[in-house]
Amino acid sequence: MEAKEIVRAYFEAVTAGRFEDLFKYESPDSTYWICGENSWPLGGWQTPESRNMTFNIIRERFPKGLTITVRSIIADGNDVAVHVNNHAVRVDGQIYDNEIVTLMKIENGLIVESQEFLDTIHVNELFFGEMLDGP
Repeated sequence: MEAKEIVRAYFEAVTAGRFEDLFKYESPDSTYWICGENSWPLGGWQTPESRNMTFNIIRERFPKGLTITVRSIIADGNDVAVHVNNHAVRVDGQIYDNEIVTLMKIENGLIVESQEFLDTIHVNELFFGEMLDGP
């Protein structure tokens, strides 16, 4: 697969809620960083535990899953920039809607590095903030 196809398949797996499939597209020693280091629970370099925490939050707070719309993918060899929109409805009816740009490096057909840039305030409020009493 070409770099763009790998990235597209990766985001299709996230949209389908197949988080366990993400590791098919990532090198075992891949790194994942999210902007906002030290300013919110998910900011900085991710560990397998922190990524699993994120997947569990999505399952609990957004049981209908995320809808990820790939707006564009630009590849320069093995360097890929992808712009996506994440949209979901939280169990209490609150809307999560975030524009995200992720820079990825592909080597030997696998993602070896990801750096994600997004609205940290919005995602922090909906992933970690208090839930409303009802929809």
